[in-house]
Amino acid sequence: MTNQINLNSNQDWDGGRTARRDWIRLAGAASAGAIFYLLTGDPKRLHAQSKEGDIGILTAALWLEQEAVAAYQAGAESKLLSSGVLKAAVAFQSDHKYHRDGISGVLKSLSVEPAGPEKKYDFGHLHSENDILRLALDREQGAVQAYGTLASNILTRPVLNFGANVLADEVRHVTVLKSVLGLPNY
Repeated sequence: MTNQINLNSNQDWDGGRTARRDWIRLAGAASAGAIFYLLTGDPKRLHAQSKEGDIGILTAALWLEQEAVAAYQAGAESKLLSSGVLKAAVAFQSDHKYHRDGISGVLKSLSVEPAGPEKKYDFGHLHSENDILRLALDREQGAVQAYGTLASNILTRPVLNFGANVLADEVRHVTVLKSVLGLPNY
């Protein structure tokens, strides 16, 4: 794998808060356009920004997918996962690679060169299978929230259809991870 994963970092895991703050800001900006439309009934401002808004949403989603691919790689490389959990992690990583490649393809079709993954991700100290499962669950729940929040702000039908399929995968991942961790799925 070309990503360099640092499993032995001296820093505590911050959950990717900096990048997630950027994602939340993007969600807020996209939501502002939808709120303007709901309050005024004037779709001009919303539609005038549709391509740019979709590009911003896709760019943020691409970052989340790249981080998820790296997180599952870190889990696989840790040698801490039982064979069944490793098999699921590899399958989930494959889903995220598909999402990443799909988002990259859509960005290219919109004449935008997609950004590559970070050179290094810091997932903190992962000492057990449970640590890795919780890291994965955190990433998946963040993706569910992000895709769910932004779906109503996507104006390009192919982007919306792809996002809906990705959201279904993310919900499935959360459901499986919660089940493995013994957490309620409601």
